[in-house]
Amino acid sequence: MTKLIKIQRLPAYICLFLLTIISSDIFATTYYVSSSVGSDTNNGLNEWSPYKSIDKINSMSFAQGDSILFKSGDYWEGMFWIKGSGTVELPIVVDRYGGLEQPVINGYGFQSCLLVYNDEHIQINNLELFNEASHLDLNGNIKRLEGFNGLSNLWGSGQNVRFGVKIVADSQSLQNFKLSNLYIHNIYPTPTNEANIYKGYGIKLETLSTTPNNIESGSCSLFNSIPNDNWPRALTITTPDSLDSGSEQIIQINVTSLPIEGASYRIVKTMANGNWYNGPEVSFSTGLNLISVSPVTFHRTVRLQVSTNELGFDSLILNGDQYFCDEDEGSGEVRLISNVTIEDCEIQETGHYGIWIKSLGLNGIDTYKNSNITVRNCLFFHTGGSGFVPNKSEDILVEGCSFNHTGSSLDERMWKRGSGMWVFDCKDVISQHNHFMNAHGPQDSYGCHIDYGNENVVYQYNFSYNNEGGFAEILGDNINCGYRYNISVNDGYREDPNNEPWNKKGKIFWVSNYCGSNTIRCPSSGTFIYNNTVFVNDTLNPEIYFWPNIGDVHVFNNLIYAAPEGDIIPTLIQNTSNILEISHNLFFDADRMDLDTDLTNNALFENPLLLNANQQGGEDPMFYKTFASSIAIGNGKLINGSNETIDYLHNNGGQDYFGNPLSQSEPPSIGAFNGHAMILGCTYSNATNYNVNANDDDGSCVFILNGDCPGDLNNDGTVSINDLLELLSVFGTVCD
Repeated sequence: MTKLIKIQRLPAYICLFLLTIISSDIFATTYYVSSSVGSDTNNGLNEWSPYKSIDKINSMSFAQGDSILFKSGDYWEGMFWIKGSGTVELPIVVDRYGGLEQPVINGYGFQSCLLVYNDEHIQINNLELFNEASHLDLNGNIKRLEGFNGLSNLWGSGQNVRFGVKIVADSQSLQNFKLSNLYIHNIYPTPTNEANIYKGYGIKLETLSTTPNNIESGSCSLFNSIPNDNWPRALTITTPDSLDSGSEQIIQINVTSLPIEGASYRIVKTMANGNWYNGPEVSFSTGLNLISVSPVTFHRTVRLQVSTNELGFDSLILNGDQYFCDEDEGSGEVRLISNVTIEDCEIQETGHYGIWIKSLGLNGIDTYKNSNITVRNCLFFHTGGSGFVPNKSEDILVEGCSFNHTGSSLDERMWKRGSGMWVFDCKDVISQHNHFMNAHGPQDSYGCHIDYGNENVVYQYNFSYNNEGGFAEILGDNINCGYRYNISVNDGYREDPNNEPWNKKGKIFWVSNYCGSNTIRCPSSGTFIYNNTVFVNDTLNPEIYFWPNIGDVHVFNNLIYAAPEGDIIPTLIQNTSNILEISHNLFFDADRMDLDTDLTNNALFENPLLLNANQQGGEDPMFYKTFASSIAIGNGKLINGSNETIDYLHNNGGQDYFGNPLSQSEPPSIGAFNGHAMILGCTYSNATNYNVNANDDDGSCVFILNGDCPGDLNNDGTVSINDLLELLSVFGTVCD
């Protein structure tokens, strides 16, 4: 009997969706590139017929789902410009093939080893990148990449700035990038102007927005790019065909932000004989800058030259008339980058930052931010500046990273200053389970610090060790930002160069209201520092210092242990215009501390009995747990009252540094450890000195051999692997 089956027709939109998915997968292409066995006349479609050069793949545009694979262990010179965008489901992937050794791309004096320019949905994996060669070719000509946005990017030249990876959004917002297992090192430019010598960065995410009356010199159409290393931007004030070119010229520019190295200007003008006159260099300051050019009796050209692309301003008035950077005075476009993951990368020996997120054109605008940025399991080692510096970003997670020797001076081309990481104008930032070690520099250079203009930033469960500037630095204009459940060991060894107190000397805690200007101060709200363990050995005496007018600050349950010998640790808590909640902190040895009376409120001064027996301090976080009889156990201030995870003053986060749970109803311990009391002893039940109360074995167990059955160490009647394990547990013990 024949059975009829009715086939139901699928809706057209489902068919179209399935066809799109299937066809996209079918037409995605994998391209292979090998410098050792490839040829640019090959089709590049398999391992046996790979392309050879970066020039070849730079001539191509890629489609969703495409992969570009470099042969393991091969080497290239140049900048790979990845053209084309993928999709969420089908990203463009750059990776390796044919082995585990990373392919190597030497940026060779170009601006970046890898460039993404207004494209998105891209993954970059398993490459080694470095870039410190000269920007000049063998004939002395500047190396340029054809088509890369002309003069404003110096045609891809690495003369004044270098990158391992650069992702740029200046015509649209971009999303979905993943960078993993990259080894980026030795990133330095080769400038003629020594002021640019340090401008080498491992990874940079850069956005350029145009917003009315709030812009930067590099993005304002009124400023022209000029081929001058020292003066890259110029604003024409007047020309000879203007009737008033000989009159007094008055420029008013309201500066909102300056780059870290500052900014300056000079007036360039023509004289009566037609020759050019270059005026003296003058520094910009934040706020209103009034510049005047004296009148003459002839027609002339007058220009204002600026030393940087990063001069932020919100008002430009020339001879009494307001000027706007956009032709349409009210128009503007915001470009941002979102959904970025950087993981398992190693970045070392960069002139400045390891990873930098920079948004141009959004100064003073809090509405827009780059978003969903994750940096995980990365190593930052000997970076000339800080390891990670996000700006204008939100929903940031930094975890499992190691920051070691940031602010390094290993190379003369380095910036030589920098905290492990710091955030500026960011929101909703979590930095946890990281190691911050050996930061260097004459300013800042803490393990990690909170710059100004942030909201909801927490540094938690981090280990901070031997950082020159100190442990906790919080600047002004912040909301709900602080440190909790961290361990700090020997941070703040810097001495003030002029031997002045409360200035550049290293600090345990420093809270200020600095917000970018020495004339304007900005208090914060909801600043917190609680349940941190701080160890200071006898070779250093860092300060604790709170400025006046810093807002409301909450400091409790911190354990500060100072070795009994050494110089006095100074403290100063200013009270003017401050709301201070300081309570339940433990200070030992208090005889080594000149404690401000605000710090002594409900304070304890007994020895907390840390496990650490080394009075110089050690790098093992386990040393900073406490013994069973410690006064710190259960004597802290209860932090509770909210289920909101970002309500850091009323939600304790649920766990301590070591992952032990925190009660919502019982007082916690003081310090970063809230686990079971540590009781050392023999934990093996078949040992003669077994300690039933011990929960951490100290290697003291003593076993008696069974005479009837030699080798039966655990007395179970047989000689087995278990006996070997018993032997190994005490192997190496020195017996009296």
